[in-house]
Amino acid sequence: MLMRLMIVLAAVPVAVVLHLEATSLVPLLIVVGLTVLTVLMPGSAGPALLIGYAALAMAFADGHPVRLGVLIMIPALHLIHVTSALAAVVPVKTRIELAALKAPARRFAIVQVITFVVAAFAAVIPSGAGIGLVEVLGLGALTVVIGVVALRI
Repeated sequence: MLMRLMIVLAAVPVAVVLHLEATSLVPLLIVVGLTVLTVLMPGSAGPALLIGYAALAMAFADGHPVRLGVLIMIPALHLIHVTSALAAVVPVKTRIELAALKAPARRFAIVQVITFVVAAFAAVIPSGAGIGLVEVLGLGALTVVIGVVALRI
């Protein structure tokens, strides 16, 4: 039950950000519906649909690619992914010891650090029509280096 509650708590900032960036209630209703589906059936396509919808909605929204809403979405959507995966394999009435969550929490934190380092790098690269191949290759190389380092941790 704890994992399903965490799914709902992680979906709240997703719903709030999408609602604040939208001009209608439709994104909020979609997120609520997909969250209910995810909580009821975490092993279904619900989590992927929720994460994919939110990511696409943010990608096609107006504003800077590395704005506050995007930075809030990154850990929230990752937390939905992690908790849905755990909820799919742990029976609902099982009591989960906090020690059992230590490894997933550590991996979650490592991925977040890596993601925010890449986001910080992406925030300083020039954008627009004149973006150079060197900047894109640099971002790709940085991502690979961080990934290799993370695998060794």
